[in-house]
Amino acid sequence: MDLELVIISLILVASVFVPFFIIDLSGKSGIKQMRKLFKQEQVKYNLKLTEQENWGNTFIGVDKEQRKMLFMKFMEAEPTFHFIDLDKIQSCQIDSKVETIKTKIKKENILQKLNLKITLLNAKGPEVILNFYDTEGIYGEDFEMARAEKWKMILQKNMSS
Repeated sequence: MDLELVIISLILVASVFVPFFIIDLSGKSGIKQMRKLFKQEQVKYNLKLTEQENWGNTFIGVDKEQRKMLFMKFMEAEPTFHFIDLDKIQSCQIDSKVETIKTKIKKENILQKLNLKITLLNAKGPEVILNFYDTEGIYGEDFEMARAEKWKMILQKNMSS
């Protein structure tokens, strides 16, 4: 009788926790695929990133010796890549859209979009817009403003004067 009770308990516990482990593993495999693709792009451009960061579905890195930057963001199924020569950057600025919402107690500012806008020296081409955050994305806001400020400073420090 005790053996049957133990077996039934183990089956019940497994039926509850096994789906969580499967979901967790499938999410990690997606991140591994994104990292692998980012590494492939580094190899493609022969980059040795001295500073890099990733959050959610976004990867960014700078090779200070070659003075190049690589940015990758996964939106839907297709990734968006930006390969930027730091010597060809004219200016870099943060472009954010904030919506003010009034609650019962106070007004709250909610970040809607956050982009790093890069203007290149050849004014013929359009600006390069690196999207750091969008409310329509699958990830919530997690210190993106500080992150954008950090990368703006890195770019300004490394671009040609």
